[in-house]
Amino acid sequence: MKRRIKAAGLLEPESGYYWIKSIIAAATLVAVMTLALVLNGGLWMATTGVLAGFAFTQVALLAHDVGHRQAFRGPRKNWVARYIFGNLLLGVSASWWNDKHNQHHATPNHVDLDPDIQFPMLIFSAEQLESRPRWLRPIIAVQAFALLALIPFQALNMRIQSIQHLFQPKAKLPVLQGVLITGHFAIYGVILYFIGWPGALIFAIAHQATFGVYNSSVFASNHKGMPVLNGHEGKDFFREQVVTSRNVTGHRLTDFWYGGLNYQIEHHLFPTMPRNNLAKAQAIVRAYCEEVGVDYHSTGLWESYREVLSHLHKTSAPLRRGEAQA
Repeated sequence: MKRRIKAAGLLEPESGYYWIKSIIAAATLVAVMTLALVLNGGLWMATTGVLAGFAFTQVALLAHDVGHRQAFRGPRKNWVARYIFGNLLLGVSASWWNDKHNQHHATPNHVDLDPDIQFPMLIFSAEQLESRPRWLRPIIAVQAFALLALIPFQALNMRIQSIQHLFQPKAKLPVLQGVLITGHFAIYGVILYFIGWPGALIFAIAHQATFGVYNSSVFASNHKGMPVLNGHEGKDFFREQVVTSRNVTGHRLTDFWYGGLNYQIEHHLFPTMPRNNLAKAQAIVRAYCEEVGVDYHSTGLWESYREVLSHLHKTSAPLRRGEAQA
């Protein structure tokens, strides 16, 4: 399969594409922040806050691609781009994200190893219940509904984990990262200061909540609700990546909304592949899966969310029925 992908030229760098995307994303950020400063007023603050959340998520999607070295191949360019997109523009530690995300790619949906399914108030397999605090069981019992209430806070959670990461030994260049993150919040604080009270509060809440919801809407449907592994199945890399991933049916609007991550199977098999080649790779990957008899799961946008919530609700059913051990 990899020979077919390489023969099609789908692993070649797409620097021109990413330069254009980066310029558009930066211009969108500047335009939205300018609107927030100029159009002062309650309704306008909520509107511009939502637009800012959209713009931030587009930057986050680019930061994801840069972290996978899809945009630039040179180590220096990648190094600079990661810290600009992550620390400065988003206020999120680039090394925290890389450590976490690389582990996810190495062990997708592993019950104890994948950080993307390790949440105190959620379980994706009955095995995880033992490791969750007992006082959170009432929340876990209704976790499908709890998830919807929690996703607006996802951006805040990323910032908290990023700052905690900077004080850990594995953090790379913690002082530089700290300075850049401080710079991010200093610039953001200045913007809020000039917006003025109470518009600044309305803008910040709308902005951060939208960022959390949009960001979560992209990543939640990629693996959650797919088979969970316990690390002993003995699956090879190819099968493990395919069976734990869910594709969302491609469409121009869907591709844009997801930043190409709706082609999650192709992305996990070829993480350095530029996003604009993922749709082309799908035909090759899907055909190969059919040849070797590996399940390839692709579904619609709303159905993907239904599958996630249904899985969470089903997994927590024993708690609602009082069947879980005390």
